[in-house]
Amino acid sequence: MEKAIEPWGVNVPYLALGLVYWALGGATISLGLHPYFMMVGSYAVFFGMISRLFFPARKYILGHVITLALLSVPLYPFQALASASLGVTELWGFKDTKSYGAKFPVNVLVLSSPFASFVAWLLFPANYEVLLFPLTLYLLGVNVGVFSATMGFKPKFGAKQVPLILLSVLVVKYPVLPVLGYVAWLLYDSKPRVNATAMATLSASIATTSASLLLGQELHAFALGVMMTYFFNCITYSTSRYNYQKAFPIPLLLATSYFTRFLNLELSSAFTAFTVLYFVYLVKDNFTWRTIKLGISAKYLS
Repeated sequence: MEKAIEPWGVNVPYLALGLVYWALGGATISLGLHPYFMMVGSYAVFFGMISRLFFPARKYILGHVITLALLSVPLYPFQALASASLGVTELWGFKDTKSYGAKFPVNVLVLSSPFASFVAWLLFPANYEVLLFPLTLYLLGVNVGVFSATMGFKPKFGAKQVPLILLSVLVVKYPVLPVLGYVAWLLYDSKPRVNATAMATLSASIATTSASLLLGQELHAFALGVMMTYFFNCITYSTSRYNYQKAFPIPLLLATSYFTRFLNLELSSAFTAFTVLYFVYLVKDNFTWRTIKLGISAKYLS
C-alpha cells in the first residue's frame, strides 16, 4: 500500500482556469491582451493534462497547487515560475517512479516540455511565437498514444522522438513542417486503420497549417488547427473516451474558424466559441466533485 498511487482530478482546476483565460482572450480579441490571455489559457490546459497523465498522485498536490497559483497570475514572469514548479514536480514524480522499480517507455517529447516552457516564458516578451515550441512538444508527444490506440500507429518513444524535437523548433516560423513531419513519422513502419475523429484531427492540422503558407495568420493556424484540435483530441480520449467518436466535428469546426477569419472575424470567433462549448459538453462528466476527488470521470463511477 505504501507504493499505491492515489490520484485526484488535478486536470479539472487547470482546465477551468484555461477556459477562463480563453474566455478573457475572446473578450479582448481587439485588444493587445488577447494573445497573452489565450496563451496562458493554453498553458493551463497543458499543465493540467501533463500533471494528470504523468504525476496525478495526491502526494504531489503541493506542487500542483503552487504551479496552478503561479500560472494564474497574469504577469511576467509568473508563467516562467509556474513552468519551473511543474518541472520540479515532474522530476519528483520521475524519481519516485524509478525508486519503485517501474519500467515504462519514455515520452521524451512530453517530459521535455515543462523545461522548454520555462525557457520560452523567460523569452516570451520578445515574441509570442517562442511559446509555440513547448506546446508543440507536448501536443505531438501526448497524442502519440491516442493515435496509436485509435489508428493503430506503431508507438515510438525515447530516441525515436528526437527528430520531432528538432522539427518542433521550426513551428515558430513554419508550423506546417512539424505537422507534416509528425504525420510522416506516425505513418512510418505502421499499418493505420480508419478512425474518423483521429483522421479528422490530423487532416485539419495539415489543412490549416498548409493554407497558412499562402493565407498567412500562421499563429492562428497553429492555435486553431493544431493546438486546440490536438488538445481536445487527447483530452476527450483520455478523460471521456465514451464520447471520443462524438468529437469528430471538433477539428472540422476549428479548421472552419481559421478559414473564416479571412471573411468575417465575428463569424470565425463564433465557430471557435461554439467548438469550445461543444468540447465542454463532451467532457462535462469531469467537472464534478467526485472527479476532483478521485481523478476519474463521473460517468465511470455511475
